Amino acid sequence: MSAPLLIADSGPLIALARLDLLGLPTRYFAEMLVATSVWREITRSPRAEEARRLQAGLDAGHLKLVGDPVAIPEAVLQAGLDVGERNSVVLGLQRSATLLMDEKRGRRVARALGLPIVGTLGLLLRAREGGVLPSLRDRIEVLQASGYYFSTELVEGVLARLGE
Repeated sequence: MSAPLLIADSGPLIALARLDLLGLPTRYFAEMLVATSVWREITRSPRAEEARRLQAGLDAGHLKLVGDPVAIPEAVLQAGLDVGERNSVVLGLQRSATLLMDEKRGRRVARALGLPIVGTLGLLLRAREGGVLPSLRDRIEVLQASGYYFSTELVEGVLARLGE
């Protein structure tokens, strides 16, 4: 994750808000940018605590809202992504940024376009390996209990890597 900018999609923002870790990406990236369409998506009907944490993250400067891109490459338009994912991918292309995204289709499109990608678990893993988080298992359990989905194989692989 050497890119100075991070473009965040909705899923990881929701996950980080649930964990009260919206400031975590600023340890590794100069800025975390969020397309206005993604912001509308995550603030449409959030849980009360998530809404408070998202607004606090915005107020603290942990994330910065940017306008949605106007010109969308044909390859991205035809990929069948939702509006937020599409705009996140295009912003990543326009700004040569790393994409923070968990959704498989969006990651596949971004990867095909040469964008560096990190997911929620990848970011949390980096923080755990760097000593920022004392444990990852408990964070994963909180997310899963709240309905956030990670594949069993992914979770087992990450926890095995950490010996948790």
